Amino acid sequence: MAMGQTMIYEGNAARAHLKGEVKMTTGLGFIGSIIIDSHFEKRGRFGRLVQAVATNPSAIGIGLGEDTGMLITEGNKMEAIGSGLVVIIDGHDILHSNIADIPDGNPVSIENLKVHFCEKGNGYLIKQRKFLPEASDGAVIKKQVDVE
Repeated sequence: MAMGQTMIYEGNAARAHLKGEVKMTTGLGFIGSIIIDSHFEKRGRFGRLVQAVATNPSAIGIGLGEDTGMLITEGNKMEAIGSGLVVIIDGHDILHSNIADIPDGNPVSIENLKVHFCEKGNGYLIKQRKFLPEASDGAVIKKQVDVE
């Protein structure tokens, strides 16, 4: 997906756990700090997106299943739409990664990678890096009021 600043253009899902097997390039930059991978579930692309995020830990990875998408409003709030699954991979809190230190072809090691599974209606705040069980404004406001 060319929308993000960084995009995946090639990578065999079966070998994506090996450094250098996932090829990335510059996208159109419509969405900064986000890497999007499509056909995520059916083609087993979890490892591809993990390697992309480990290489760019300030980015958020979004894996889109078939018939699924993320609506992004105000450049920050995302809401899952469609009938499938959206996987969000956040590398911001990675404590260890060997990706910069190993030669191509070696297995990648990563500690403290955050993963969120989103169904229709779940959301995510990009800047705050926060999962929202319900993305609609009314549900979020109601939950905040109930807590107080």
